[in-house]
Amino acid sequence: MKDVTLFTTQTCPHCKTAKAFLRQNHIQFVEKDVNVDVAAQEEMARRGIRGVPTFIIGDDAVIGLDQAKVLELVDHRVVACPNCQTRMRAPSNKGKITIRCPKCKTSFETK
Repeated sequence: MKDVTLFTTQTCPHCKTAKAFLRQNHIQFVEKDVNVDVAAQEEMARRGIRGVPTFIIGDDAVIGLDQAKVLELVDHRVVACPNCQTRMRAPSNKGKITIRCPKCKTSFETK
């Protein structure tokens, strides 16, 4: 799985939405608040990034809250168990795979 870093500030409303979006989609991330983290400020400057929220996914940067682009770059997707609707991550681009739900133990196939 690609590492995801989210550059934020405490006062940015879109940053709050970005964090909620990542959590809803079960995407693990490291948050770097550029108001208090000097190293994060330097990293943004080195990359030529001037806005927040900014997602760093692997080697790619997404500036702004472009949810479709973030989901495209993350190498997994969220699927729901057909029996209990528990949401879980599944790898992308692996073709047809069988998943077993950790909650109800139902096995199901997904593409």
